[in-house]
Amino acid sequence: MQSMAGIHPQLPLAPTLGPLGDQPRAALDRLAAMEFRYVQLSATQPGLRPRDLDRSARRDLLVRLRRLELQISGLDLWIPPAHFLDPAHVDRAVEAVRAAVELAGDLQRCPISLELPRPVDDESLGPVIEAIAELALRAGVELADHAVADATQDHLGIGIDPAAQLSCNEDPAAAVMKHADRLVAARLCDLLASGMRGPIGEAQGGRLDVLSYRVALSVGGYDRPVVVDARQWSDPWSGLTQTARTWSAARTGDLAPQG
Repeated sequence: MQSMAGIHPQLPLAPTLGPLGDQPRAALDRLAAMEFRYVQLSATQPGLRPRDLDRSARRDLLVRLRRLELQISGLDLWIPPAHFLDPAHVDRAVEAVRAAVELAGDLQRCPISLELPRPVDDESLGPVIEAIAELALRAGVELADHAVADATQDHLGIGIDPAAQLSCNEDPAAAVMKHADRLVAARLCDLLASGMRGPIGEAQGGRLDVLSYRVALSVGGYDRPVVVDARQWSDPWSGLTQTARTWSAARTGDLAPQG
């Protein structure tokens, strides 16, 4: 297995654990062996959901991560945005956020990535957003809203997902610069010609200008791990290796900008 040591000393990568298989312990061991130093957890992954982890289990998880020399970059909570608007689902959606906030608080106050509905023109949504923001504030946990829109809630952080931006014909690098002062979570993935999400560095069909995106993060002062979002990838482990190599090439200047 090829070592990842030394190829991303700045803007380190944090793979998403959920897409790497249904055995979290084995996946964590493998990430550590590849010398990744950060990992993005999911609040909806069996075995790592808030209801699956009591206080003792949460402490054990932190001990295991420490032993593997892994740190938590954040927690994903992908609830369908429409659930926050639907009276039949909104209470469960807010409860899921509350449980995830509590879990994140116990996991060293890691930030939570989620997507809230847009446009914000529903009168019923305001109190819901305020309640979510209050839950996070009380726990000292940051929220990163990954909705692709200009109108964002002032009291929430911003999350950038390149594939989502590209699917709306938006420039991820421009989005980083626009929201640099509120950027809580930046992800790394590409939008392929097939319309599916995929790793960066694809020989054909990738749309993300990796060099411009990395430069924007650096110039914008982003100093957190970059989340490698492996959702929908056909071969996540191979994609991680490819992504790490391409990301390193962008850092060293060996990656030419897309024309």
